[in-house]
Amino acid sequence: MPQLDLYIAISQVFWFTIFFLGFYVLIIRDILPAIARSLKLRQKKVGTGSVSSLDDEGTEIVGQTALTLETSLNNSRTLLGNIGSTSTDWLETSLKDVNNKTLLDLNKNYIKTIGELKGRSFLIEQTIKQK
Repeated sequence: MPQLDLYIAISQVFWFTIFFLGFYVLIIRDILPAIARSLKLRQKKVGTGSVSSLDDEGTEIVGQTALTLETSLNNSRTLLGNIGSTSTDWLETSLKDVNNKTLLDLNKNYIKTIGELKGRSFLIEQTIKQK
C-alpha cells in the first residue's frame, strides 16, 4: 500500500512539519500581536469609566474643534461687520451723488415747469375774469 510506504510517508511528514512551523511562526509573529492590540484597544474604549488616553485624546480633539469653530465664527462676524459698514458707506455716497447730479436737476426742472404751469393758469384765469 502506498500510504504505508516509508519513503513517501517521511517526505510527507517532512513537508508537513516545514509548512506547519512556518504557519506557526507567522501566527505568533504577525497575527497574534495584532489581535492582542485590538483587544487591548477595545478594552480601553469600553473601560470601566476610568480616564484613559483615548478619553484624553477625545477631549483634546473636541476642544480643538470648538476653538477652531469659535475662531472661524469671530472672523466671520468681523468680516460681515466690515462688509456691512463698507456697503452702507458706499450706498450713502452713491445716493448722495445720484441726488446731487441727477435728481437735483430733475427737481429744479420739475419745480420750474410747475411754476410756469401755475403762472399760465393764473394768467388765463385773470384774463377770463376780466372779460
